[in-house]
Parts: sequence; structure tokens; C-alpha cells
Amino acid sequence: MTASINETVEATSATRHDSGIRTRPQPAADVTDLDRVRVDRLAAARQRRAAAHTRDLTALLRERPDLIGVHPPADFTVDSLPWCV
Repeated sequence: MTASINETVEATSATRHDSGIRTRPQPAADVTDLDRVRVDRLAAARQRRAAAHTRDLTALLRERPDLIGVHPPADFTVDSLPWCV
């Protein structure tokens, strides 16, 4: 009825890809420079999207003050922006 420690570790360390097939994570030795560049580019793109989203949200609430209070997460984002700068 109970799983051994090895079975539990294997079950929790497996990952699911888009194809739905469960595979094991790649060992650190298989990571190449191209993988690192890809990860860095994805992180930079994510940061640019977040900055653009915050900028657009701030502009929207500045132009349309009647929207303040409609969506609390948007209010929080706009209110926290001056503290981050």
C-alpha cells in the first residue's frame, strides 16, 4: 500500500510537457550555452511585457479615473508603481 522513498522521489521529480508525456528532468550536464541564452531571452521578454502592461495600465487609469476601484489588482499595481521607481 505504501510507496518506497525512491518511488516517491521519482514520481515528484517527473515533469509534464505539452505533449502530455511524463519525462524526467534533464541533468545539469546537458544544459548548453544555447539553453542559457534562450532562458535569458525569455526572462528579458517577460520583463518587457510586464513593464509594458504596467505602463499601459497606469496610462488607462490616468485617462479614465472612473475605472479606479473596479478591479483591485489593477489599483494595487498602479498604486505600487511609485514605490518601485
